[in-house]
Amino acid sequence: MTQRRLARGDFLGALRKSVSGGGFCVELRIATLPPEAVVEHAHDEAHFILPFDEGYRSLAGQDGRGGPIRAGGLIYNPPGTTHQDCFDEAGGRFLSVSIPVTSEIGGDLPVLLDDVVSTAAVRRLVGGCIRFAPGDELALEDHALAMVAVAARRSSARRGAPPDWLETARVMIADLAGNQGLEVRGIAAAVGVHPVHLARAFRQCFGISPGDAIRRRRADIAMAALARGLRPVEAANAAGYADQSHMTREHGRIYGVSPMTSAAALA
Repeated sequence: MTQRRLARGDFLGALRKSVSGGGFCVELRIATLPPEAVVEHAHDEAHFILPFDEGYRSLAGQDGRGGPIRAGGLIYNPPGTTHQDCFDEAGGRFLSVSIPVTSEIGGDLPVLLDDVVSTAAVRRLVGGCIRFAPGDELALEDHALAMVAVAARRSSARRGAPPDWLETARVMIADLAGNQGLEVRGIAAAVGVHPVHLARAFRQCFGISPGDAIRRRRADIAMAALARGLRPVEAANAAGYADQSHMTREHGRIYGVSPMTSAAALA
């Protein structure tokens, strides 16, 4: 039985920042409730959730059985979604994006838009939210529309399951991206294909190169580490970067803000 119904823009978590543009409401929040205190609740409006910390559990994970979602995994919840999604412990940080239209996406079940290969637009949306200033509404709307467009394309494409070796490569990238020196050729060797074949198949199936998937996953790991309060040099090491300056360059390229700006916004 549903214990609580949440209106548009209402989420379980303390609000850190809220910005709007083009009918989209983008918010940074911290989950304040332990998992045992999260009651079943329903969302009237469609929305996206992007967890910055590990340990988020969603109906979109493990075929609707409430599986874990890695930091950086983009979740789409259609209108009327009823769930008890939560972090394993209080304090998890997440981005919520309430959207004004849903007809382009379709479907009536929560969907995980790939923990490793989720759209670059959502990361630019994070940066846009963090550094938002009056006059940035159009840019915020542009990033949000791009994110919705990617979700709609994936929904309409209805891709079949990738071959086992390609899914193994995707999971390896998610698990090993924090290892310094990880290369695409090492992933290809582990799954028994040529690197060129891996790169071609990976892009065809997931819409991104395996190299970019590694870079995005590293940025997500670093973001989670910074949010936990690790020093920049520690976050760089945890994410597999060569050094702190390497992390700073990549973080700026992917999120559009510096690591320290992200850390301050999520602290």
